Amino acid sequence: MADIIELQKRRQRQECEKAEALRDEKIDLLKKIFQCTRCQLRCSRCGTQIQEAEDRTQAKLPYPLCTGCREEYDIYLKQRRGDITEGHYWHNEEWMKVWGTWLEHQRALDHYRNSKEFIKLLHEFENLW
Repeated sequence: MADIIELQKRRQRQECEKAEALRDEKIDLLKKIFQCTRCQLRCSRCGTQIQEAEDRTQAKLPYPLCTGCREEYDIYLKQRRGDITEGHYWHNEEWMKVWGTWLEHQRALDHYRNSKEFIKLLHEFENLW
């Protein structure tokens, strides 16, 4: 009889370890999504720290950008509208694609954060604490 009880305890311990590993995985995912991809103190494009003065000009931008990336974003928007900009020779079609795909990636992250599955994960996370 003692052997049967030990097997049940072992199975329960393994299930607890699996549940704890899954919980840790969920916590890591949430940390990455909220701390890394949505940090308001870092440029969402290049990752440099945003200064306090730059922080005040972020209101009309869809994502936090440093001064350099913001200038590039403004040029991107002008060129996308068809405005002729006297920029640099590297503001070519490939450069436009890089900005376009980066913005598309940001929108995909936004859609994921608003998905019912991600919201369910958030609720599970709230219940863990």
